Amino acid sequence: MAIWRKAALAAAICGTLAAFGGLVGSDAFAQADAIKARKDGFQVFRVSMGAIKKVVDDNGPAANAVAPAQAIAGTAAKQVAHFPAGSDKGETKAKAEIWANMADFTAKMKAAEDAATALASAAQAGNMDAVKAGFGALGGTCGACHRAYRND
Repeated sequence: MAIWRKAALAAAICGTLAAFGGLVGSDAFAQADAIKARKDGFQVFRVSMGAIKKVVDDNGPAANAVAPAQAIAGTAAKQVAHFPAGSDKGETKAKAEIWANMADFTAKMKAAEDAATALASAAQAGNMDAVKAGFGALGGTCGACHRAYRND
């Protein structure tokens, strides 16, 4: 009987540890997924801003800025969702202030979306002066968020 009880106790302990480990592991995976998703989103920003900069530097054609501006706007609309509570740990440059000031962070991301949408509209209209101004405005929204919420 004593051997049976020891085996049952060992099985119960192993089961509990496995269940707990699974929970911890799933949280870690969820956190890593959120961090990866937001890094992927910011990569879209980086590549798209580079494409728009090339249009600005080359002085056109404005139409070449439409797709990258739309990519930024679409990504910005979803980016806040990649900052769930608890995803402030791990390989991230996100400051803790994001979660303490989520309303402001959300507003800054919305400003980026709006600026990118306006830039896309200017590019569709073929207005290079407005594209250049829009590029500056969009860059300003990026900088405002980086200063407040990104560890460099």
